[in-house]
Amino acid sequence: MTAQIQFTVKPEFLGILGTLSHKTVSSISPFNYKTGTTDGKAEIGQLMALEVCDAQGAIRADKLAAVQALATAEAFTRIYLTTPQGVIEYIAYFAPDGTIAGVTNDSGMQLVSYPATNDAMLELVRQTLGFSLYKNGSFDAHLTRAETLVLAAMIDLQRKEMLHKFADGMTAERLVHTPQAISGMLAAPPGNFQWLSSAFVDLFTPERIPKTDALKSILEGLVAKKFAVRGNNGYTLSDDCVLLSRGHLMPSMYLTLTAGKATTSGTTNAAGFSCIISGIHDLLFIDYQADAVELQTVASAEIHDYVSAFLTNPSVLDGLLGLTAQKASAPAAPGVPGKKFCQQCGELLKPGLKFCSSCGAKVV
Repeated sequence: MTAQIQFTVKPEFLGILGTLSHKTVSSISPFNYKTGTTDGKAEIGQLMALEVCDAQGAIRADKLAAVQALATAEAFTRIYLTTPQGVIEYIAYFAPDGTIAGVTNDSGMQLVSYPATNDAMLELVRQTLGFSLYKNGSFDAHLTRAETLVLAAMIDLQRKEMLHKFADGMTAERLVHTPQAISGMLAAPPGNFQWLSSAFVDLFTPERIPKTDALKSILEGLVAKKFAVRGNNGYTLSDDCVLLSRGHLMPSMYLTLTAGKATTSGTTNAAGFSCIISGIHDLLFIDYQADAVELQTVASAEIHDYVSAFLTNPSVLDGLLGLTAQKASAPAAPGVPGKKFCQQCGELLKPGLKFCSSCGAKVV
């Protein structure tokens, strides 16, 4: 078994590492980071001090396999996890020979490990999120981005009411929401993860925020989908949304997984999801493609399964390349009562999962 290689570099050294690798740098390689001096002499000098380069300015023999794996990476999985202690960012790069190079962002420095089994990251996710099959509630919503932002603002306003009343030892009331109040909540600065609306603005970009005069039609859409109730003076949340508000009074962590596969044309096919964590049993799964958004309560064990599949199973990432074309010609699923099979590869699907754990296809 090959001994694991570990070394640390500054982000501004990544570009010169690509040059020194003597490999054609792939479209998703971290070595596309092109900053530094024109000739690279200053960077090479510092890489020599870090014992990444030898006295001749070449990559040291014990580091070469790791550098070449990063240069030729064909796919990646990025885990971004905010915790009360700080932000954790880890990217697993999958090389053509099947090996994995892991890069951890440590206070701005890049810690490279090769070959990486990703066991440490999986265990960290398990210990941070928990590993339970139980989930609070069964919330499931299919919305547009605009509906998601408006619903998140209504939930935030209801959460404010609950937090204030709980602090005062009083019973919270179900708020009546007006377009003006919703616009005020959506105007909160992005980046404050304590507010769901702020988190969604970060995901969707601020230009997606609906104007006040457009809110009534969006609210009527939420009424039609039974996530809001129309009243004489405004709109209230449905019972399920009030329960969701109570379960996510104080979000403690956010996890985002992004996976990508390089194509022969130089583009990248990507997929992924985000998750809001307010406790071991209060997790809200977020999946969005174009203008379609899915929100669903999930168990922590499900998130661990997703992360495990994308970090350890290269076929999941291979499935990103031709998912649409393959899906159309997939074999018919065997007719076994009470069981579901993947429309792409035919494997038995685990109950509740959003992705096939064998090929990575999204469950429909």
